[in-house]
Amino acid sequence: MPSIFEALKDYLPDKRVLDQRPPFDDDLSQPLYHKGNTVGCITLHGIGGTPANVRVVADALIAKGYTVVSPTIPGHGETVRAQNASTGKQWVEGIRAAYRKLKDEGCEQVYALGLSLGGILCGLLAEEQHLDGLVLICTPIKMKRYLRVAKALSPILPVVGYPEGRDGKPVWGDNLYAQMYGGLSTKKLVDLSHLARKLRKNLAKIDCPTLLIAAAEDDKVDPASIEIFCSGAVNVPSVDLAEFEHSPHGCTYGPEKELVAARCAQFVSDLVDKRTIASV
Repeated sequence: MPSIFEALKDYLPDKRVLDQRPPFDDDLSQPLYHKGNTVGCITLHGIGGTPANVRVVADALIAKGYTVVSPTIPGHGETVRAQNASTGKQWVEGIRAAYRKLKDEGCEQVYALGLSLGGILCGLLAEEQHLDGLVLICTPIKMKRYLRVAKALSPILPVVGYPEGRDGKPVWGDNLYAQMYGGLSTKKLVDLSHLARKLRKNLAKIDCPTLLIAAAEDDKVDPASIEIFCSGAVNVPSVDLAEFEHSPHGCTYGPEKELVAARCAQFVSDLVDKRTIASV
């Protein structure tokens, strides 16, 4: 296991990323809304990301005939400076707005699926509203130690650049599903941490079937996150676990993205089928 300093050594201070808007592909990186049947699904990306990061999951749900909304988390999609100006409160309001849109469109069932920060926000929504199902994908209910150190260093190290982007090229290379900023605002890790703490505190309020997805090569989520959820979410009727052996933290846009998306869609489809059988 690498030391904290080894984990952080490539993430150097880089204020250049503050005002650089990456060359996003607007077809994938913009918010998505697809009108389907009365089963509604929210798919939500992570910190510093875009809807492109969960597009494969959204497409798998659309293929099932569902109504899908994949919003941009407030403050995202432009520059790191814009992200810095956003707040955790605004992030939460963003997913509330997505939920209201689905209900206003007549959705009788609502499922929330989120990657990383998106998973935290989906979990917080499930603590406020009764959902029909919840999918937490590589969700940092507890972050790995080096990220907690980075958060603590945010006053003196507010922005770091990803090593992949040091040559001026997009950090996602040829993988358009991986579109994100060229760096990370450590200041926003503080907001993420506060929201994760709120989620941990109220896990007992979640009352819907849940799928937890983990990635074996995840360098950001402490594996204890799954145990924390399972021990705290005492009113969840069922918890399914799925781990992908060859995936990094961003498993929804990694080498097993199609498998991850298929597992998410199958989880929702199984719950929809159970509801249909029960109503007959």
